[in-house]
This record gives sequence, C-alpha cells and structure tokens, in this order.
Amino acid sequence: MRGRDFRALTVSCVLALSLPVWGVDQTASLQNRLAQEEIVLAKTPSLYFIVYLKSKVIALRSRGMTLREWKVQSIHAWGEAPPLGALTLEKKSTLFPPKRAKIKPAAKEEEAATFELEALELKDMPSRFTLFLSGGIRLSIRPMARGFFPRLGNFGHVLAWNLWVPLRNLSFRLRKKPFAAIDIKLEKKEEGQAVYWALPDGVKGLVFPL
Repeated sequence: MRGRDFRALTVSCVLALSLPVWGVDQTASLQNRLAQEEIVLAKTPSLYFIVYLKSKVIALRSRGMTLREWKVQSIHAWGEAPPLGALTLEKKSTLFPPKRAKIKPAAKEEEAATFELEALELKDMPSRFTLFLSGGIRLSIRPMARGFFPRLGNFGHVLAWNLWVPLRNLSFRLRKKPFAAIDIKLEKKEEGQAVYWALPDGVKGLVFPL
C-alpha cells in the first residue's frame, strides 16, 4: 500500500480511489463550506491558517485578510481525510527545536548590568518539522532537498514515510482512532522556517481539499 495524492483522500475519503473529476455543484458546495468555516475564525482577533490541498497553498490569515502565503511543491498523505472544520495546532515537533542560551547568574553586579536577553530570529527556526493538529492529524513540513546532507535526510524521511507511517496508519485504524499524515514539501528552507515562526501552539486553522 502506498501513499496517494491527498486530493483523492479528501474528496473520496477512500484510499483505494483516485482523484475524481469535480463537478461545478461539488466545488461550489466546498467553497461555501470553506467560507462558512472561515467566517467563524475571522470573527476572532487571532491569526489562523488554511491549507488548500488542491491549490497547494498554505495561507496565514487574520480577519479574512491574507497576511502571507507559501506555495507548496507537493502533497501526499496516508490515512483519513481531515474534517471540514476548524482544527487546533496542539504542538510542533522537530529534531532540532529552537533554543535560547541558558541564563547563568552573573558573578558580579557589573556583569548583570550589561546582560542582554538573546532573541530568537527567523534564521533560528527549523525548516523540517511536524504540526500535530487535533483529530489525529499530522502535517509534515520540509523543504526540497538540495545538497548532500539534505538529500541524506530526505532519504530517511522517504523510508519513514513508506514504512513507519503506513504501520501507524494501520495501528490507528485497528484501534478505530482518527489518523492522517500529510507530507508537505516547500520550495525553500526559508519558507519552512517562516511557517514554523508564524504558527504558534494553539493557533486554529482549516485543511481543505480546494
């Protein structure tokens, strides 16, 4: 069993089916549903995100206005289609999370007076990470591999995607628990860092087949 393009999963909700041709009525229905769900998020002062699976775009929005967009190079998935409703980012996971330098008590008063708190910047953010959303949904974000070490890391990701993730999917299905793993590849490393920076824990968003 292999991962298929997630567009097929979100429309048919059956892994064995390929992507069907959308009719005008079906597309209009999805657009109306997206508008209804976004209105709820747009009424709050908080930022929110939308992952458009068919259009291959991640959008950061506020009050219905797009603040930033990232073009996705490819999307693949295992598992069930996510619900057509608001999801919460429960946590972010990465092999090398951003860390501030440990604060040590100053030995002298003069040293304490010159201390400055180190601020994390965009360049400190990881470009490969997983977003754990409510409902058992995992979004794996990574840039296109360029260079020897990125390609080596990408090889490990491919192995995990085709071996470990299917086993997790089967395990969750047997336990009748929701599970969806979505692999999202971006063009540049800086784009992944920007997504990590922009989405704090607790932020809400939508994952839509449009």
